[in-house]
Amino acid sequence: MDRSSHTLAGQTVIVTGAAGFIGSVVMTALAAAGAKPFGWVRGKSSEPLQTAFPWANADLAQDPLDALLAKISPGAIIHCAGRTAAPDTDEGRADLFTANLTATARLVGAVSRMPQPARLVIVSSAAIWAPMAPDQGTIDEHHPMRPAAAYGISKAAATLHALAEADRLGLDLAVAVPFNVIGPGQTARLVPQVFIEQLRETPGRFTLSNPMAVRDWIDVRDVATALVALSQPNGPRGLFNVASGEGHSLKDMLSALCLIGGWQPDIENGTQHNASGVHKSIGDPQRLIAATGWTRQIPLDTSLRDMIAFTAT
Repeated sequence: MDRSSHTLAGQTVIVTGAAGFIGSVVMTALAAAGAKPFGWVRGKSSEPLQTAFPWANADLAQDPLDALLAKISPGAIIHCAGRTAAPDTDEGRADLFTANLTATARLVGAVSRMPQPARLVIVSSAAIWAPMAPDQGTIDEHHPMRPAAAYGISKAAATLHALAEADRLGLDLAVAVPFNVIGPGQTARLVPQVFIEQLRETPGRFTLSNPMAVRDWIDVRDVATALVALSQPNGPRGLFNVASGEGHSLKDMLSALCLIGGWQPDIENGTQHNASGVHKSIGDPQRLIAATGWTRQIPLDTSLRDMIAFTAT
């Protein structure tokens, strides 16, 4: 972040999905770097951002983006908007592709038509990567893309489209690939927030499925500083993992939460299923570190402690 703050000072940076889990934190991080964040929020019924930052409604899949960009003339855009889940139906999968591929393709196209195309950072997902081999330590950016579920397929399609168009058109573009993003404000349907909610509701009993599934948990505040670091004009291009480089199982995650929260549940074994088809996912962040100087600042225990405090009743 230190390398980019001076180049961002005074620049307007659009954040798509600015009211979301990642986007809202990115807005704050941009302001701390001296930039002028401008939020784009989808849908006319969206609540105004709970910040002092300017914002506007923008549906990336339908609205005339050229006109919207011309009004703001940003120096950079951080594309956080997208959909992470949908019903496992034809309609649900179509919605994922509209929100993730169509929206990204339209944004890339609109940026390419700007008189001075803005720096563009696309937020992808570790769900794009093929499952790790049993003896593999981490995933780097040369790992094959072979997503195991519809969400990952839609993000991989958006990622490949953005990279191909950037090469074809000479765009100033980077794609960030965050691993499992956690932290205060995480939706209650995702781990570990769903664990916290369950422990609060039934502190004496907990059913845990897939205890040995391993993930690379990275705090949303560290993800935000990585995205800010990547958003510097004429910055590094290509794919960049945003990860801790460490893996922790769901069993270890639950143990850490119980220790911090003072819970002592009887843990029962749940159904062994893994809808994602991924048993281990650990990212290698060395390319991002070398390109920007970014480093992870928030350890797992601090993230969990902050999440418990954030949702305390």
